[in-house]
Amino acid sequence: MRVSSVVRAFGLAALAAALQVAATVPADEPTFIAETQYTAVYSQSQGSWLLHPAAAGALMRQDARCRDDAPVAPGLWLVTTDAVGQVELVAPSVTPLPPGHPERIPLLACDSPASGGLHLPAKLIRTLARDHGAVRVDG
Repeated sequence: MRVSSVVRAFGLAALAAALQVAATVPADEPTFIAETQYTAVYSQSQGSWLLHPAAAGALMRQDARCRDDAPVAPGLWLVTTDAVGQVELVAPSVTPLPPGHPERIPLLACDSPASGGLHLPAKLIRTLARDHGAVRVDG
């Protein structure tokens, strides 16, 4: 057997072993890219929103804490409306939810007496519904 054949066989064996190890290592959390996968960021700890308006090309920060709501699981959330036109956040399959966490969270105006949703200024809710299809929620 020639030296090049031995080196090639050893290299192929090492590559096969590396591929087996790589296949058993869990994938990293998904990486989300601003303005391609989401156009708004909600920082729960600060109660603020960072909006990426496509037309303006600039960022806008808005403090929007009306009252304390239940926490929203961090990750990517879609801005949609339900069957009766209520704006809501919906968790896509890439957003890991803790046990018992709702997959849909209504966006409620600050003065709404309803519970079980995220309370925001009405103007911000309209802006999210009109201009933003996805939100990244930070802890």
